Amino acid sequence: MGGQMPLLDQPVLDRLTADVGQESAAFLVSSLKQEIAKTGTALARFASEGDLEQLEIQAHALKSAARSFGAMRLGEACLALEEAARAERAAEIDGLIRRFRSISRETLDAFDD
Repeated sequence: MGGQMPLLDQPVLDRLTADVGQESAAFLVSSLKQEIAKTGTALARFASEGDLEQLEIQAHALKSAARSFGAMRLGEACLALEEAARAERAAEIDGLIRRFRSISRETLDAFDD
């Protein structure tokens, strides 16, 4: 599920930079990195509390942001969380949170390279 998908889709990042300029793109990526960390904490909290509605909302929001910056695997991890929460498949959530954490770390490292 998403293993063949690129961690970062460079053409998407290149388009963003072309559209808004290097300085603005760097600021936007920095903002996204902060959002990834913040949302990761929130997702784990909502999962532990069993708040599937908020889990779905937060995963959906980060999915959209991640994809718009070319963070394709992270977007897919968010989609999996969103769908599991929507379908109330609570038994899958812990594994999906672990997967999200792993992919989010890889994504943050890739943005730093």
